[in-house]
Amino acid sequence: MSAVFSLIAAAIVSGYLAGAAAADAVVTNDVAKSARLHELTVDTDAFTEPTKLHVFLPTGYDDDPDRRWPVTYSLAGVQNNYDSFAKVLRGESLTADYPSIVVSPDGNSGWWSDWYNFGEGGAPKYETFVIDQLIPLIDARYRTEGDRAHRAIMGISMGGYGSMSLAARHPDLFGSAATMSGAVDSNLPLISASLSLTSTFDGGRINAVNGNWLTQAVRWHGKNPTDLASNLRGMDVQVRTANGNINTSIGEGDTIDDYVSCVVEAGVYQGSVSFNAKLDSLGVDHLWKDYGAGCHTRENFTRELLATMAVFEGNFANPAPDPATFDYKTIESDFDIWGWSIKADLRRAVEFMRVWGGENTLTLKGSGTTSVISPPIYGDYDLVNVNGVGVAPDADGRIHFNVNLGSPHWIQAYTLFAPSDYRTITVNIEPQT
Repeated sequence: MSAVFSLIAAAIVSGYLAGAAAADAVVTNDVAKSARLHELTVDTDAFTEPTKLHVFLPTGYDDDPDRRWPVTYSLAGVQNNYDSFAKVLRGESLTADYPSIVVSPDGNSGWWSDWYNFGEGGAPKYETFVIDQLIPLIDARYRTEGDRAHRAIMGISMGGYGSMSLAARHPDLFGSAATMSGAVDSNLPLISASLSLTSTFDGGRINAVNGNWLTQAVRWHGKNPTDLASNLRGMDVQVRTANGNINTSIGEGDTIDDYVSCVVEAGVYQGSVSFNAKLDSLGVDHLWKDYGAGCHTRENFTRELLATMAVFEGNFANPAPDPATFDYKTIESDFDIWGWSIKADLRRAVEFMRVWGGENTLTLKGSGTTSVISPPIYGDYDLVNVNGVGVAPDADGRIHFNVNLGSPHWIQAYTLFAPSDYRTITVNIEPQT
């Protein structure tokens, strides 16, 4: 790992780059359902009413007050809420030998996204809750390892979409990610139709999550795991699925619901196949497991979960180092990635920006004047050369500079007449010794 990235990684581990405290998410009730299972009620501005979640403590959590534990976030599918892991999947038994805290938040039918709400924004904000509020809340409330290598995310069905979307949008937060029978490519008609329609189950209008595809396609692409697959490079990724054919050998076929669920599994199977192909085409290392026969049932999910957690357990025991470089794309105009804070031109329409981080370099591809703030790693230097210009670090050891990516595009991406002339600029960064 380069000197600069070593410093960034050290800053992340020591907490200098940790997110803000979860001041907008407060636990108002904690009910011990058992010695290992707690049900928390959280008051948060991400939703219009308090939300609930389950926390499964690992066996032995209370035996050693000095031991810290990994954390696994488990995201549910459509209308399988925070308690489905406990009730449907028998999560307490499933995790009895799993050496990790497991957190199961409530996703309703929200696709683990901050809803566009046709330009109005506001609640619900599932991504904001998980990323900005829940993770720091759990790290503050429990004895967690707290670093990327010991934080995993997994999900089933809609939760598979959520786990891969959140992991791809925040690859600096998760060392491991898994989708199980996941709806991981919203470019496919059946999955996009589900995403459009199921927002009505959550009190919203059709297309409330991302807007109408015809006018807001960029917002769909900006959250779709398959479009963001390159962001997963350097993460341990698992893609598990069955194909939608009934499997009596694992206990399926006893009810009519099992056969109905096969239609769902067949649909998400196509998404997993597409996602796997995209990862392959990009050369992103991942585990691909096609189980063959199996449907959208507890029996299929259980075998997927047990295999997924076994891989996570190995990753926690032998944590991989953070990547020495990164390659990141996003449609957000104001974002943080690996300690870098980047703001796009205020005049720029919604489009993708791409950022590459390397040894003493930062490369950006996009449009407009882009402002950049570095991680707080230059406190020992009086000046840092940024493309030959001396820049003095601020009191926190960060440097501030602008990157000229040409005139800002004012036509939104994926719409008629949207420009395709993106400028790429590499910034060389050398501390003066």
